Amino acid sequence: MLTALNIRQIGLIAGLLSFVVAIQLPPPTDLTQQGWLVLAIAVWMAIWWMTEAVPIAVTAMVPLVLFPLLDLGTITSVGGQYGSKVVFLIFGGFVIGLAIQRCNLHLRIAMKTVKFAGTEPKRVVGGFMIASAFLSMWITNTATTVMMLPIAYSVALLINSESKTEPRADTNFGSSLMLGLAYGASIGGMMTLVGTATNVMFKGYFEDNYGVEISFLDWMLVAVPIGLTLLVIVWWVLTSVLFPCKKEGHQGISEIVDAKINELGDMSTAERRTLFVFLLTVSLWIGKGFIEPFIGDLRINDSSIAIFGAILLFIIPADWKQGIFLLEWGDTKNLPWGILLLLGGGLALAGAMDSFGVAHWIGSKLTLFNDIPSWLLVLITVTMIILLSELMSNVATLTAFLPVIVAVAIGYGEHPFLLALPAALAASCAFMLPIGTPPNAIVFGSGLISIPQMARTGLLLNIIAILILTFMCFGLATLVFDIDAGVLPTIFEAHG
Repeated sequence: MLTALNIRQIGLIAGLLSFVVAIQLPPPTDLTQQGWLVLAIAVWMAIWWMTEAVPIAVTAMVPLVLFPLLDLGTITSVGGQYGSKVVFLIFGGFVIGLAIQRCNLHLRIAMKTVKFAGTEPKRVVGGFMIASAFLSMWITNTATTVMMLPIAYSVALLINSESKTEPRADTNFGSSLMLGLAYGASIGGMMTLVGTATNVMFKGYFEDNYGVEISFLDWMLVAVPIGLTLLVIVWWVLTSVLFPCKKEGHQGISEIVDAKINELGDMSTAERRTLFVFLLTVSLWIGKGFIEPFIGDLRINDSSIAIFGAILLFIIPADWKQGIFLLEWGDTKNLPWGILLLLGGGLALAGAMDSFGVAHWIGSKLTLFNDIPSWLLVLITVTMIILLSELMSNVATLTAFLPVIVAVAIGYGEHPFLLALPAALAASCAFMLPIGTPPNAIVFGSGLISIPQMARTGLLLNIIAILILTFMCFGLATLVFDIDAGVLPTIFEAHG
């Protein structure tokens, strides 16, 4: 039986071997030598990402070495992708999220939300899901799940320890609470551009390669309705279908939450000032488009707004007399720096696949899709991305396939958003396995759910997510981005 170590070792050798073999072979007649080299590098990186032969951020740095070496770009042009404005957007978002965590504002928001939900088990699960989803819109879903797990675990143990007349319902409560916490965090991440790196990857790819801007507000107009729909359906499936919870409330739940709120005490100066910076940043992200018609072009974009918010956190004091600020540079050691490298490497690889014709070449070979309805093409794409995201990093998955998906859409004569946007959102819907996404792994570690439970639940929710993303994305993207189905905009025609 293959162990995780064996898989990594095989992947390490297979990735290198695939590249060495490929460069010894002549390229296909309809693909340039440079395109063939890019494809060989892409396969190498995909194998390493899938097997995690080396840390995924290390794999993302391969273009920095090989692209200049093989004359596929200069170190300046390739390195520029790692400093793309969308990298600074997610960096700024991470910094703001870090400040929220530092002053425990996220914990206060979570506890107030759960307290508002009440003590009925179904409502408690809903409260935890809403709290984790909202927090994951602004801070990483990993941090959200880690923060909320101990509280959710205490609540689950309280109910399980007092199971008497309805032991099955009490066990169900623990299972639905753990899964709801993880799934809420994943769903919340899809609802804003800074919620997860795949959203920023989508934005960066289209802005860098086609000059098409995706605003913070436009993204939310599509993703929030989809996210809320998923959240409600997932809550109902967990608490009423798969893990039915008893209806009676439990006073002990309220006591646990109240104890945590009392432990936090009154809202501190640091919390209030961090909340101000957070609300100011979000207001600028969402309201920039409404302000500019009245006062002219602000000459700022989402990335500069994110950095503005991040800078404020380092210059606004939490305690002026003590010389303590809302954030200190030492705090940034807790930032997920690997995600920034992964995003930069993804943009570099995707850009090369586009500019050297690799994506178009692959798309031209997929002629079997030419005669199927557009909705079926979306459904196939979403299904593929969700299944792959169960087995490898969602950013790596989207990086490898986004250029191809766009090329297929262009060859099909459709606006690429109709295919690529559902794919980007689908990358956040890995519900089946602990390895699919960190929140799944974190709640699995609680011991309150088993792999078969997660797999069965995740399979059903994956099917639901596929249907929702396929049809809601098609309708919402058409409205928000003013897309005419079956019409390829001229800006994409040159790439067809």
